[in-house]
Amino acid sequence: MSTVDSTSYYESLLSSSSDTTATASTSSATLTSEDFLTLLVTELQYQDPTEPMDNVEMVNQLTQYSQLDELTSIDDKLGDFSDVMSTLYSTSGLDYLGKEVEATGHTVSVSDGEASYIYLTLDEDAAAIVANVYDSDGNIVGTMEMTDVETGSHTFQWDGAGADGQTVANGTYTILFTAYDSDGDEIDVSTTTTGTVTGIETTDDGVLLTLSDGRTVNMSDVTYATN
Repeated sequence: MSTVDSTSYYESLLSSSSDTTATASTSSATLTSEDFLTLLVTELQYQDPTEPMDNVEMVNQLTQYSQLDELTSIDDKLGDFSDVMSTLYSTSGLDYLGKEVEATGHTVSVSDGEASYIYLTLDEDAAAIVANVYDSDGNIVGTMEMTDVETGSHTFQWDGAGADGQTVANGTYTILFTAYDSDGDEIDVSTTTTGTVTGIETTDDGVLLTLSDGRTVNMSDVTYATN
């Protein structure tokens, strides 16, 4: 009977399996527990009876199999858990349908020259605030300035006019505010928008809530909701 070195045979099978995986697009990219057991049985079948597998080697390989099986099980469970959590998170967005929400954001919608409201909050008095309006392509279409704005929350509505004084086209615009104190130093200013939720969408960035005017807000940015 010809003899086969168990360790080298095992390694050659692993190498063969690895090479086949790399060259065949339809092959599995991982070694399953069934594959592992097949390799182990093959080793036992072809081992030299006069030089049987070392007990320590046997224990090591069985340990590897046990670890592989446990890791595969954990990976499968984590994948299932992730799917469940994703489904639950997106389903929770259904609770916002038909509700008026307030969310952190900078966008307003313009329809027939009338812009939606945006709300800004200051933690301290501002000597001046500059508001730049951008279209969907990132171009500045208008700039406004306000002076002596007190601490607290304020409602702001753009007049819908561009830099040339003409009414801008219908659509969604972004307004970014920069506030300064009396020394000319920049101070914090936060903004929120509101709207009625009419749809939800799951994306790589999270669950997006679609508002009645076509704007979207991330569900994680919602700070308040009411019927």
